[in-house]
Order: sequence, then structure tokens, then C-alpha cells
Amino acid sequence: MRKTALIVDDSKSARVVLKRLLESHNLEVDTAESAEAALQYLIDHRPDVVFMDHLMPGMDGFQAVAAIKSNPDTATIPIMMYTSQEGELYVGQARALGAIGVLPKQVEPVEVSKVLRSLHVIGDEAERQKSAGKDEDDGTDDYPGIDKLDTELRILIQDLFDQQRAVLRRDLLDSYETIAARVAEEIRAPAVATEEVPEPYESEDKDVPKRLKIAIAVLSLLVITFAWLYWLRVQSWQSVQLENSQLRNQMEQGSSSFAESASAIQNRVEEFRESLGTTWSVAVSSIEWGANQAAYYDFDELPLGDRRRRLFAEMSERLLEIGFSGVLQVESHVGDFCMIAAGPANYVLPPPEMDAAACDAIGTGDDESIDLGLRQSVGFANFVNVSDAQTQGRIRFEIVSVGNAEPAVPYPDSFRGLSAGDWNEIAAANNRVLVSILPDALSAP
Repeated sequence: MRKTALIVDDSKSARVVLKRLLESHNLEVDTAESAEAALQYLIDHRPDVVFMDHLMPGMDGFQAVAAIKSNPDTATIPIMMYTSQEGELYVGQARALGAIGVLPKQVEPVEVSKVLRSLHVIGDEAERQKSAGKDEDDGTDDYPGIDKLDTELRILIQDLFDQQRAVLRRDLLDSYETIAARVAEEIRAPAVATEEVPEPYESEDKDVPKRLKIAIAVLSLLVITFAWLYWLRVQSWQSVQLENSQLRNQMEQGSSSFAESASAIQNRVEEFRESLGTTWSVAVSSIEWGANQAAYYDFDELPLGDRRRRLFAEMSERLLEIGFSGVLQVESHVGDFCMIAAGPANYVLPPPEMDAAACDAIGTGDDESIDLGLRQSVGFANFVNVSDAQTQGRIRFEIVSVGNAEPAVPYPDSFRGLSAGDWNEIAAANNRVLVSILPDALSAP
């Protein structure tokens, strides 16, 4: 059954653009020109997602969101603001009313796809392929699980034991068959010779003493024959015993040798485990170090803007590749820049050669600097909001702002002899966003 989306916007062109993007994902799309029309539509319909414009004649987008969320019949419908409004304050207001995020009017198709996947409105083919790859155990991970390696080792040892045991059994049976065949031939030869002995008499009329002598001779021959056969059997039995003893010794030696080989393999496995854990830790540390090389941001740049979003998206991808699960702790710091007034509530950086003592303002207050450190773009806010769902909880973000409380480079005690450029070089060194990668207890090998 096709999923349904509702677009609420008084702009026909905006409705057409977003409708085409949604229909490319096989969604059935309905539209409404006003918030009032959307509320009337929701009386009889339950779309899977609503895209709500903010500024509309009559009831605006925020009022419509509040009305939808206050109605128990429609409260569970996810709502995404679709507007040109931006800024972290607006994003916070939208989420406080019940919207899950903000989608800008100048949206890229890939952003729409990410939002729909995060809401489970469309399927995630990449996740299905990943799940299928795990079921088939294709071994594409850079670091295979140690449990799998232990299982393969046990299977290898069992196969070697079974092969050795089969070879010994086959050799023993061949020896028994050879000996039995040789004994049987030796028994048959005298028996045939005995049957070919001519009758010792030609008729009943021979003398009794002559018949007695012949009978004694035959009996003696039989005794000798059976005695000889018995001796052969004894010799054969002793030979078999000797061969069994030799085979037993060979088996014991083979078992001892194989046990030593298995012990050596186990030692190598332990060494591999240790090296794997070290390599994994080095990989995580390298990703953290690389991210913090791009920690600094400009005076007029959002600390948590689109450049930081792209950096964190690449970090998340690399961490997922090595099986990471844990928290990315983001800590923003604000520099106390030397500024001059450029309007009633606007400050800019002065010329570098100006005396630092002539600046109209140095930095901001403690509370204001903390708010400045939390400034985000709409794209960054949406990325962090859906990251937990997209990674099944493996990548989680914790964002804190220290403001200007912990400068990495201390500021001079006096402005004497300092230009505005000298002071602002120190402030720029303190204007930074640091990332700490904290793996879960069971994440590392």
C-alpha cells in the first residue's frame, strides 16, 4: 500500500516542487492551500507525514501544528516544517510545538530522501543490503568478529582430528585384511594336499596291520599339519599385535603433534585479538584527531553549521565502517573578539591595525556566549535529530557549549601596545568546536 504525504502551503510553486520530489519516492501526495483546509482534510484522512509551511494567510504553520498535536486523533502524525525560516531559535520553537524538524524551501532531493527514511515513510535499501550481507556472512568487514574466528578454529581442529582418525582406521583394516587373506591361503593349501592323498587300501581284503599303519601315518600327518597351522596362527597373532602397537604409537605421536599445532594456532589467535584491539583504538583516535584539526570557525560563522554537519556525517560513516557504537561529544567554545559597533545591535571586527583599547566591545557575557556556542544551521539540526534513528542508536550526539569560560589561549591582562588584530588572533584561537569520541563498553573488540 502506497504511503501518503500532505503538503500545506499557500504557494502553488512550492507545492508543485515538493510534490514532484515526494512522488519520485512513490508517495501519494495531497495538497492544501491553507492551514484551515489541512485541518478539514485531516478529519477524514490520515497521511503518513505532513509538510507544513509557516507563513500563510489566516492560521499560520505554528498554530496549525499546535492544533494537530492537541487532537488525539491526529497527534501521532509526524509534521515537518517546510519553510524559508531558519536559525536555531526557530528550530527550537518548531520542535517545542511538536514538529520533528525543519526542511528548507531550497531543499536538495537527497535531504528529502533522508527525512523520509528517518520517518520510515520509505524503505532504506542500504540498510536492507547491509542486513542481507550480515545474514550471508560475506566477510566484508575490515575487522571480523573474534567469535567467528573461534568457531572456525574449532571446526578446523575437529576436521583434522576426523581426518587423522579415518586414515588410521583405514590402515588398520587394510592390515587385518592382508593378514586374514594370507592365513586363509596357508590353511587351504595343506587341506587340498590332504584331500589328494591316495587311499591307503584298495579293498576290504587288505590285512588289518597294514590298514592300521596307514591310519597311524595319516593321523600323524594330520597332527603335524594342525601343529604347523597353529604355529602359523600364533606367529600371525604376534605380528598383528606388533602392528597394532606401532599404529597406537603413531596415533599418540600424531595426537601430540597436532595438540602442539593447535596450541600454536591458539597463541596466534590471542596475539591477533590483542593486535585487533590496538588497531581499532588507533583507528578511533585517528578519526577524533582528524576531526579536531578542523575545530576552528570564523567570527561570523555558525559554530554548528553546514561545514560541521558534513564533517560529522563523514565521521559517522567512518566509525560505522569499523563497528563503532557510542557517543560523539561535541563541545563548542566562543572567543572574546575585539569588536566595533556597526549599528544599534550589530558588531563587526575592526581594522587589524586599530588600537585594541579603542574597541567598542570585547566578547560577550557568560550567558550570551553559551547561546552563541549553540547556534546551529537548519541542516545541522536536522542531521543530529535523525542520526540516532538512521544508525539504529549506534551514533549518538551530545552537544554542550562552554561559552568563553575555558579559553585555550589566555588573553593579555592589558591592552597596552596591542592592536585589534593581535587581540583577535588570540580570540580566533579560542573560537573552536572540539569532538570527543566515547565508545560504548561493548563496542571495542
